[in-house]
Amino acid sequence: MKVKSIRNIRIKTKLLFLGGVSILGLVFIGAESIITARQINQASTEISQSWVPAIIIAEELNTETSDYRIKEFYHAITHDQETMDHLEKEMMAVRDEIDAAFTEYEQNYITDETDRELMENARAYWDRYLEYSDRLLPISRGNDNEESLKMIIGESRLLFDEASGNFLKMAEFNRLGAEAASVRGDQLYARLARVKIVSICLIALMITLLVIYIIIAIDKPVKAIVEGTRRVSNGDLDVYLPYDSEDEIGILTDSVNQLIERLKNIIDDEKYLFREIGSENFEVKSTCEQAYRGDFAPILYSIASLMSRLDIAKQKKEELKKRLEERVAAEMLAEKKAAEEAKLAEEAKLAEEKKLAEEKKLAEEKKLAEEKTQAEKKTLAEKMKTPDAEQAGEETKKNGSRTMDATDEEGRLS
Repeated sequence: MKVKSIRNIRIKTKLLFLGGVSILGLVFIGAESIITARQINQASTEISQSWVPAIIIAEELNTETSDYRIKEFYHAITHDQETMDHLEKEMMAVRDEIDAAFTEYEQNYITDETDRELMENARAYWDRYLEYSDRLLPISRGNDNEESLKMIIGESRLLFDEASGNFLKMAEFNRLGAEAASVRGDQLYARLARVKIVSICLIALMITLLVIYIIIAIDKPVKAIVEGTRRVSNGDLDVYLPYDSEDEIGILTDSVNQLIERLKNIIDDEKYLFREIGSENFEVKSTCEQAYRGDFAPILYSIASLMSRLDIAKQKKEELKKRLEERVAAEMLAEKKAAEEAKLAEEAKLAEEKKLAEEKKLAEEKKLAEEKTQAEKKTLAEKMKTPDAEQAGEETKKNGSRTMDATDEEGRLS
């Protein structure tokens, strides 16, 4: 089975893992504290309910046996029967108390075989001492003080010392046990403190590392996304976010990259479409219709609607242009016809004027010829009269000639 990289784990899972580690750490510290505290409590309970009462009982046994021996000694040295009876009653009461103490110790405070052996030895020596005491008391009651003192100082003292020594051993054993329990409690407390310190440090280190990792894992790609979106908002679509992960940040990064790619495709496609529309190609199709999804779809619909309206406008324009061309052609044809008609009329007018000018010229020539003829006749008549008249006739003839020349030139120019 392929194990996911921690980078590909969802942020929610990372935070849950961090919380789980914290909770487990607290549970571990709490459990360790409870267990150790229970052990410390057991040690203190053992001291207070076992070792200390056992020490007290052992010391009470030693004290009560000493009281018994003191009373026994008084019994041996007294001669008063009433005092002896009183001492014997007290001694019996002490014996009962010692028996009760032995029973209580045996039932409640024996901790191990060593303790049991010490108790049994002490009881055995005490029983032997009591047996010897039972033999001593009748002798003391018989007022044989010398024999009684001899027995007390002799074997009775040895038995009592053995019993007392065992009581002291029992007390020492329990004292050592109490000290050991106390040392064990101190050790448990020290261990608890060490475990707490180490656990807190390890858990704090682990949590700190996880927190730092999560902060870095979130902060760095988020900053890249913020910077990338800022550049996109400023019109720079040459942006690619390289963060590759399967967590929420990776999914967000991939979505932003897809959005930027779609925007680039849409903008490039719009450039292409508007360029073709500018070239009056209204049949052009989008090269990436799949990019116009969702709220981008109305953009493509608007462009298609714009091309449709422009195509209709183009057709109307072409139709209007055709009509204008036909109208202009008709007007030009009419103008050409009118110009031809005007030209024909002008030519007819010019021909008429030329004809009139020619007729006028002919009339003038005729008139001049008549005038010339008359002048020649007149000149001839005068010439015949005088020489001066002849000369005047020549002048008149020259003037007539000039007049005819001027009339010819005017006719030619016309």
